[in-house]
Amino acid sequence: MRLGQGTVEKIMSNGLAKIRVNQDHLYVACSACFGAERVFITAYNPIGAQEGQDVQYEVQDNHLIMSSFICFIIPLLLIIIGAALGYVVGTSIYTAIIGGIVGTLLGATTIKKYDTTLGKTIDTNATITAILPSE
Repeated sequence: MRLGQGTVEKIMSNGLAKIRVNQDHLYVACSACFGAERVFITAYNPIGAQEGQDVQYEVQDNHLIMSSFICFIIPLLLIIIGAALGYVVGTSIYTAIIGGIVGTLLGATTIKKYDTTLGKTIDTNATITAILPSE
C-alpha cells in the first residue's frame, strides 16, 4: 500500500473526491504525469473530507508487479521475438525490422487490452484515510 498527500479540489456526487497531488507526493512513476504541474487522482471519500482540505490517501499496489511485467517485459519480448522470426523467415535485416515492428504493434495491443481489462476487474481508486491539519 502506498500513501500520499494532496488537496481536495472537488467533491463528486458519487462519494468520490478529486484530489490535486503535487510532484513530491505523486504515487506513480507515470511519464505522462512527470512534467505536469498538477496531477489529479480520484479517491473514495469515506471520512467526508471537504473541498480545500489537505488529506492523506492510500493506494493499493498489489497489482503493480503484474502491471509492470505486462507493460515493460512483454512488449520487449514481443519485439525481440518478432525481429528474430523476421530474420529467420527472410534472412535479411529488413525482414527483421519488419518483424520488430510487428512485435511492437502486438506489444501495444497487449498493453491496451490489459489496461481495459484491468480497469474493469481491479479498483485502482485511492481512498482518503485522514484529513491533515492546515499549515
